[in-house]
Amino acid sequence: MSLDPKKFTFIHEQDDRINDIPFETKEISYYQDSWLRFRKNKASVFAFIIIIIILFFVAFGPYMVSYDLFEESPNEARQLAYLTPKVPVIENLGIFDGTKTIARGTLFLTEMYHSPYGEGIILEGFPEALAEDRNDPDFADITSLTVKVDYYKYLNYTRSIMPENYYGIIERNIANGTNTDPLGAVVRTLTQNTFDEYLDQNFIVEVLSIRESQTDGVTQYTYDVKLDQFQVALGEEPENVYFWFGTNVDGKDLFSALWMGARISLLMALAVVTINSVIGLTIGAIAGYYGGVLDLVFDRFVEIASGIPFLAVLTLLTLRFGSPFWVVILAFTATGWIGSYGTGRLQFYRFKNREYVLAARTLGAPDNRIMFKHIFPNTLGLIITGLALAVPVFVFTEATFSFLGIINYTNATSVGMLIQEGQAVMQVHPHTLIFPSLYISTMMIAFNLFGNGLRDAFNPSLRGVE
Repeated sequence: MSLDPKKFTFIHEQDDRINDIPFETKEISYYQDSWLRFRKNKASVFAFIIIIIILFFVAFGPYMVSYDLFEESPNEARQLAYLTPKVPVIENLGIFDGTKTIARGTLFLTEMYHSPYGEGIILEGFPEALAEDRNDPDFADITSLTVKVDYYKYLNYTRSIMPENYYGIIERNIANGTNTDPLGAVVRTLTQNTFDEYLDQNFIVEVLSIRESQTDGVTQYTYDVKLDQFQVALGEEPENVYFWFGTNVDGKDLFSALWMGARISLLMALAVVTINSVIGLTIGAIAGYYGGVLDLVFDRFVEIASGIPFLAVLTLLTLRFGSPFWVVILAFTATGWIGSYGTGRLQFYRFKNREYVLAARTLGAPDNRIMFKHIFPNTLGLIITGLALAVPVFVFTEATFSFLGIINYTNATSVGMLIQEGQAVMQVHPHTLIFPSLYISTMMIAFNLFGNGLRDAFNPSLRGVE
């Protein structure tokens, strides 16, 4: 079949030139491209913001609410145990306002309501009939009432002011300053000097008795008194005291204790992850790059090490040396480096025969330059992802064993120990469990979302692979 050439026409004139159009975009690096992909993952970006907020409170939280007297006077601090959360300004919204619903004996609540020290304690639920007539016969058979109270004032009343005649005469043990009052009001025996000092500072609520004695012709006075526990411990009235997360069993600020415990676990996580990465990646890189007999020897050693139960190692070390930080770090690094070893070995074995590596070897590059200049940068994305996911694993594992009592620090309180304390009283004082649990849950979810975002950003081929 023949075609007529006249039917074909040139779109362009013969003297026109067709040139390539240059790209107007900038060349970007691998890490810049990874960052662009990471920014598109909204969940990972949000998780990253949450992690930054957590790290801010870990760094500065213990100093945001500080009560130095608690370290100097632990006995006074314990009188303020289990206070409910109370936050300035937010308390006006009806939440975190230091209130609590309690069920107590009708006689005690009536006594407290009509006491000159009981003003403003009961907020809701107290019958108007009892408010007008404390001996109203309609309530003679009612043994208890459920009321909403300002728990800060209520606790100060029961610890400092509660009248002696509620449970009968309090049998005081003057020798050690304790008593048998079931609600814990403290009766303190003071010398003359201490009495004058406490009186000047408005710490004394009531003087119960004064005893006189003679020693070498000198008259000495001893005073049995009730003390205002908030004034003794904090130098403040209950209405001016704010514990953002409440207090724990020792009367310590739960907000400060939580972030201090989080700081300890994160610093230990950083130490463990760093040690495991250095050891594991170094051995894995050598085994994967050189292979052969060296690889076989390391593989057999790793098989033996991976067969050692972690719980057995941790238990034996803590039984022998206790639970100082170095023992916990040693337990987590004894076999914890095996995961990093596998990552390093696989990646160096994968890249050692690539064209650019062969070209570098042909040009005379030494092995250390090839390993750290050409291969290591290509594995960095996967390594960073592994590190991001290793941090929450350590924190959760350490909190679990602290909760179980296997790890028990002597001079520090971890988040797991706070959860253990809160679990024992969660039905009565739920805030002691809620806040440490929320921290652990939030951090675990945030770090996992962040790690998944890094994985997808550095290696898009793994997107959606769990």
